[in-house]
Amino acid sequence: MLCKRAAIFIFMIVSVVPTLSSLSAGQVAPQWEFFGGYSYVRFDAPPLGYPSWTNLNGFNGEVTYNITHNFGVTADGSGGYGSMITAYNYMIGPQYSLRKDKSMYFAHAFIGKAENTVGITTLIKSGFESVGRAFAFGGGYDRDLTPRFTFRVMGDYLHTNTFGTTQTDVRVSTGLVFHIGHFGRRPKL
Repeated sequence: MLCKRAAIFIFMIVSVVPTLSSLSAGQVAPQWEFFGGYSYVRFDAPPLGYPSWTNLNGFNGEVTYNITHNFGVTADGSGGYGSMITAYNYMIGPQYSLRKDKSMYFAHAFIGKAENTVGITTLIKSGFESVGRAFAFGGGYDRDLTPRFTFRVMGDYLHTNTFGTTQTDVRVSTGLVFHIGHFGRRPKL
């Protein structure tokens, strides 16, 4: 059921977004985008032996290199911290951006590694750690604050595989984006 929803979402992105790309022609796009901010993860803890889902608070950072006006490559890193659980994710993947006058909508898909630590203390160990694969897809919205800074809100479906089990999580992030360089012509004042 979850894979079916993911396939429908990806199909919608691939079908709708390229048809809207003509709306962004002639706009200025940054060459580099650096994002940093707060991240909330609704972590699927029952597969790890916990009685219910766990709320993780932490950080999310991204670096995007825009190859063209609409397409870029993004490296994503995040960390979430909760009651006796720590989750780190390191991923990379493509990003498609639809730029308007003072805003941008974007969609991305990532693949990479997940590193989860469970802080259960035993006689011989003070915690258990597992590294596995991770993938995520989602998108978000940027709103210009100045020519160099934008405010970002984004959400991702995050799927990880650690400790021999899978976790399906939801990640919501918000923060600031710093821009360097640009494509296109800036309008004359």
